[in-house]
Amino acid sequence: MKVERLLAIVIMLLNKRRVSARELSDHFEVSLRTVYRDLETINAAGIPIVAYPGASGGYEIMENFTIDRQYLSLDELVAVIAALKGVHSSTDDKQIGQLLEKIKALLTTAPSSLQGSAHPVVYDFNPWGSTPAIAEKVNKLREAIEKRLRVRIIYTKIQGDATERTIEPVTLIIKGYVWYVYGYCLQRQEDRLFRLSRIADMSVLAEEFLARPYQIDKLEWLEEWDTAERISLVLEFAPRVHVRVRDMFAPEAIETQQDGSLLVRTMMTDDEWLNGMLLSFGDALCVHEPAHVRQRIGDTVKRMAKLYE
Repeated sequence: MKVERLLAIVIMLLNKRRVSARELSDHFEVSLRTVYRDLETINAAGIPIVAYPGASGGYEIMENFTIDRQYLSLDELVAVIAALKGVHSSTDDKQIGQLLEKIKALLTTAPSSLQGSAHPVVYDFNPWGSTPAIAEKVNKLREAIEKRLRVRIIYTKIQGDATERTIEPVTLIIKGYVWYVYGYCLQRQEDRLFRLSRIADMSVLAEEFLARPYQIDKLEWLEEWDTAERISLVLEFAPRVHVRVRDMFAPEAIETQQDGSLLVRTMMTDDEWLNGMLLSFGDALCVHEPAHVRQRIGDTVKRMAKLYE
């Protein structure tokens, strides 16, 4: 731990230039005496650290001392930082944060005119309006994976049924902006993929488990999510919702009619989510096909109307 802390201090000094002893103490959760000893050790190892007194004082590495960027170009470093920021946006993973610090420090060797360069793409896997709940689950599961501890969860399937499961988590997966945990389910006696947003409750148990062989490149979608049939839909939307329609459906699926309405032909899974999505458009949508979905939506609207009679 001391070696890791010493390296982290060097990286922080390279990146932030001047840092106070109190800031180092708070960041690494050690005493000021430990910080002073660490700084002496770093200086003795040949990395020159200069101390500055006063209110704006602190410690920094001598100006001419730098780390070579070696095999990565400036553009490549900027691209790596942009990608890491995207991952870091969805979780407060300390290792990713420390890695960002290290890579940012490498940019100090670039010309000052280029140090502010930004990547043309912003990666952010944290959806708008999200809560810290997912990040908390990610951190708990990561700890369980590292320590190989079983986890008890209350999991809600897409049909709405909630069941208690005990899993042996293997790895966390982020696909798009959705987090999943892949592991062995003791109740089902097989590997499963669980969506974190459907985990209502979770507790890490003091039960260790032995690692099981698995291949990450052969992960399959959770079988029970595939029970619903995919069907062909023909939908007609009023012109006033054209922005939302274009956000939701592929351009090649949309045909603009002479009156401005939008005719959409697409394939979707026939489940409760589909019903909710279609109903959310209210009277701005008319379902043409298939007949059973048209009938189902019509019956639902009639039952809703009765509630307001």
